[in-house]
Amino acid sequence: MKLFKHAIALFAAILLLPSCGGDVDSTRLASDSRASEKIAQALYDSAVAAEKAGKLGRATKIYEKIVLRHPLCPAAAESAYRWGKLLENDDEPLEAFEAYDAILAKYPASPHYAEAMERQEIIATQAAEGQIDDSLIGFKIPITLKKSAEMLAKVRRNAPRAISAEKAQYTIGRIYQSRGKQTSHVVLAISAFRELTRDFPDSKYAPDAQYQIGEILLTQSRKGNQDSANLDRAKRAFEDVLIRYPTSKQAKMAKAQIAKLASGNIQRSFDIAEFYRKKGQISSALVYYRDTVTRSNSGPLRASAQAWINKLSTP
Repeated sequence: MKLFKHAIALFAAILLLPSCGGDVDSTRLASDSRASEKIAQALYDSAVAAEKAGKLGRATKIYEKIVLRHPLCPAAAESAYRWGKLLENDDEPLEAFEAYDAILAKYPASPHYAEAMERQEIIATQAAEGQIDDSLIGFKIPITLKKSAEMLAKVRRNAPRAISAEKAQYTIGRIYQSRGKQTSHVVLAISAFRELTRDFPDSKYAPDAQYQIGEILLTQSRKGNQDSANLDRAKRAFEDVLIRYPTSKQAKMAKAQIAKLASGNIQRSFDIAEFYRKKGQISSALVYYRDTVTRSNSGPLRASAQAWINKLSTP
């Protein structure tokens, strides 16, 4: 029992002792930080000197070293900017894009923030339009759709409330729509356009994004067997343009597409009727001839359908 009491007293005494570990660690961290700042500043001064002397390759490497090894030092933000500018001037836009991304992600107080945002958007757009090539073992190769989309997504994330975000999201949809060759690209294009109309419903890009959804679905239906599901979805997409953006130029285009779809549906009803008639399935043929007459206006198609109704209905 006495041993237990002594243990409690000893524990209490330890708790009452001043804690020095935290102060020591803080002092050491502060010292390390000051040392790192001095190193970074010395490197920055040498990079500026190299740049003035025309040794741009050396300057670029030093600026990169500062950003990667001393990201929290005061010299890092300016180094990131100079790094990006030198890379861009040296025709290395993809690497410059990443340097500007460092400014946007880590140094929002930088006086070059707005310029970095603008340059990053320009580079991402050029990449999406095929104006910039990637490199592999010294060879120039086209930038992949995935990489272009990732660059544009970064532009959006770095400035979610700017017009550049709306444009970037719209461009993601367009590149998958125009350059995509896989089924997954169709899905990604529609998804990108839907994300735009959801997140930026008042954007100047939104009416066309909604219209392009209908165009994509219409194109897919034509590639198959006039898939009625895709046709119905396309019609709904065009109808959404009329409802959400009635005064846009895309509304007129959507209205014309809806009229074509209606006309196409009538033609399909007549074609199905003809198919059943030639197969001798008269009752089924009559169903589709009557559907053609009901849904069509006066004209050769309606007249032909009515004529077959009269003929096939005669005992």
